[in-house]
Amino acid sequence: MRVSTFSAFSQVILGMRAGQLATLRAQEQLSSGRRILRPSDDPAGAARSLLLHAERARSDRTRDALASGRTQLELAGTALQHGSELLTRARELLLQGMNGTLNDDDREVVASELDQIREQLLEDANLQVDGTFVFGGTRLERRPWEEIGSGNLRRVVYRGNEFEQKIRAGADSEIAISVAGDQVFGRPVPGPARFEGLTGASSGLTANEGSGYAYLVFHHDATDAGTLGTSGVALVDGGNGDTLLGANALTIDASAGTVQLGNGPALTIPGPGERADVVVRNEKGGELHLDFEGWSGAAFSGVVTGQGSVSLDGDTFTTLSFSETDLELSNQDLGQVVHLNAQQVRRAGSELVTFGDTTNPFDLLQGMAQDLRNEGGLDSEDLLNRLSTRLDDLDRVHDELLLGVGVLGARTARIASADTRQEDVGLELAGRISDIEDADLSAVAIDLARSQMILQVAQAAGARVIQTSLLNFLS
Repeated sequence: MRVSTFSAFSQVILGMRAGQLATLRAQEQLSSGRRILRPSDDPAGAARSLLLHAERARSDRTRDALASGRTQLELAGTALQHGSELLTRARELLLQGMNGTLNDDDREVVASELDQIREQLLEDANLQVDGTFVFGGTRLERRPWEEIGSGNLRRVVYRGNEFEQKIRAGADSEIAISVAGDQVFGRPVPGPARFEGLTGASSGLTANEGSGYAYLVFHHDATDAGTLGTSGVALVDGGNGDTLLGANALTIDASAGTVQLGNGPALTIPGPGERADVVVRNEKGGELHLDFEGWSGAAFSGVVTGQGSVSLDGDTFTTLSFSETDLELSNQDLGQVVHLNAQQVRRAGSELVTFGDTTNPFDLLQGMAQDLRNEGGLDSEDLLNRLSTRLDDLDRVHDELLLGVGVLGARTARIASADTRQEDVGLELAGRISDIEDADLSAVAIDLARSQMILQVAQAAGARVIQTSLLNFLS
């Protein structure tokens, strides 16, 4: 077979080109540290590498979400811890306010601090992180706790929902990074309405509706003395200063020198000159002011009736019928409906009604401040009883808040564990990617030296072949 000069030249060029390419590829691997510089270098390895890079990107995104969620949980936990400190201080103030030695000015100071605590706690409940509200469930763009007015009262209502914000912590797991506001700031537990018992009012036949608490305001409108005038005893100022309600038996015991209203304590009738305004009280503390200056000294037994009206919203009053067992009263602004049994109502005043265990701490703090200001004129014993009720409610809402602190702490620990796990996953993926993509530098250095040597040999051999001419062949 005859080998042409062109074939020899082509083989020389191909050999030199292959050596140069091998040298260039070795130099690229050494400079980049990577074995696969383009998919054609290792198609199967490149495919595996792409899958591992995608998995690593998912892991990185998960870690970013975990970092963001951890920040939100830590800030939410800090807010709840601050709220716990505020409620602890509120409890101290309430106990201080229950001290019978305080005067009205002292109680006003305590009430003012409770107002400030309420405002601070409301700020904590409306915490924002990165422009979203933390304690609103999944309603992120709206303040979860909003203040509304009803008559001369302010109430706070929850505008969020019961769901929780969640982030992905792995392929098949999620972690909640919030708690719904109504679960930590006074988790509502529906139940029957509780009446304080101050006036003698009780629940009617139909179920009551609403949340939080309300005040039933009983007014004394007039006093019907019945046949009392036959004894020479009269009402002071026509009964305008009285607070009794309903039909009350009035007994004047001439021999004992006492007067008694209903089942209240018997009162000794004072001597002449001190009889112009004798105040006698029934079993609920309802007062009847009597003028004994014209008393004939005779015994008397009859009925004195206090006429009155009642309101739930503080604006609209309904005339009381003391035979009523299911009088419906409503406050449309707050969605509260009370059905009243008025048969045992014996006193004007403000009756506290609590709808189950549904009072949030904001309304509770406001109620505590109102009670301490005692605008209804409760006596010391009645005020103490009302504040004791508030104390029980305060302990309940504080326990709910502390439970929320524990839940957020547990979720923060879980996020930390998930982040550590994702970090380990990332390191493992990085190692697997390195095994596929990274070059063995020692082997590449040997390949570079070998390719350079082969190139030099090819160049030397080519030089000898190229020097051969047609005349040399013919000679």
